[in-house]
Amino acid sequence: MTATLGFLSVLHHADHGYFGGYLIVNRAARPLEFHCTMPVKPSRAQELLYGPTVDDFVCGEQIAKALTGKAKLKPDLVLTDSSAVLAMAMVSDLPVAQLEGIAAQTQGERATCEHLRLPQSAAAALRRITAQEYRFAIPEDSPMDVPRMEELLSGLASNFELSEPFYRVSEALLEAHPVAKAA
Repeated sequence: MTATLGFLSVLHHADHGYFGGYLIVNRAARPLEFHCTMPVKPSRAQELLYGPTVDDFVCGEQIAKALTGKAKLKPDLVLTDSSAVLAMAMVSDLPVAQLEGIAAQTQGERATCEHLRLPQSAAAALRRITAQEYRFAIPEDSPMDVPRMEELLSGLASNFELSEPFYRVSEALLEAHPVAKAA
């Protein structure tokens, strides 16, 4: 099986809004496709109407939908480091899962950019699964299960570290949007 994985990350900057990046890689973690968004800022009306779920709306329903829709390739699984991106399950048929335990690690790697944060979901109904040594949060109604996740992961190169592509996405976003580096 030739596995392809998508890595979708959204960073939030208090002044400039949300920046999304989407990297699709092959089984050896080599890049096949990359897309990023311009900064997205919800309107004041959207902030009021969506309330605590505004991150889910912007990250999952707007940014993730746009990025995955732009891509020519459809990966076997989209992984994210932000639970707010899981809201894309409501507007996309691509399977999506949050790789757990890397938010703090990725945040640490972004130590030079303390003003950036990973948006988190306020509303997602999630279930957790463990496959190989990884823990995932997936939307409650997702068809993804442990055997399917194991099958996808077994198709990857032995030195493929699932958290590493998120670092590449973050660095590419900072390179594409230098304003995100500024406090």
